[in-house]
Amino acid sequence: MKVRTVLSLTVLAALSACANVKDVRDRDPVFYGSTQRTPEDYTACVAESWKNLGLNFQQKAVRNGFELIQEDSLGVEAVLTTTHWKGKTEARLSTRIARRDQTIIEPANLCL
Repeated sequence: MKVRTVLSLTVLAALSACANVKDVRDRDPVFYGSTQRTPEDYTACVAESWKNLGLNFQQKAVRNGFELIQEDSLGVEAVLTTTHWKGKTEARLSTRIARRDQTIIEPANLCL
């Protein structure tokens, strides 16, 4: 009985560590910026850089822009949201784990 309880708690703990897009998006951004580029151009630039880094990500359309969602086996690692607002493209990058930040922040910054 104790083994079953321990196993159940272990599985529950592992599942609670998984992050989804909303969880990561709601965190404070590790990078924020704006550019005159369109959301399409900026997102394509960052996507190409992330692809060259070998990152696994998806691109999805959102209202007035796009999101790049970087995932691994534990769920969503990072969300880059680019939206058109007041004549500019606003970029906001949030991550689940800070140790991966610099690797994905640099392309987001260079593409501005």
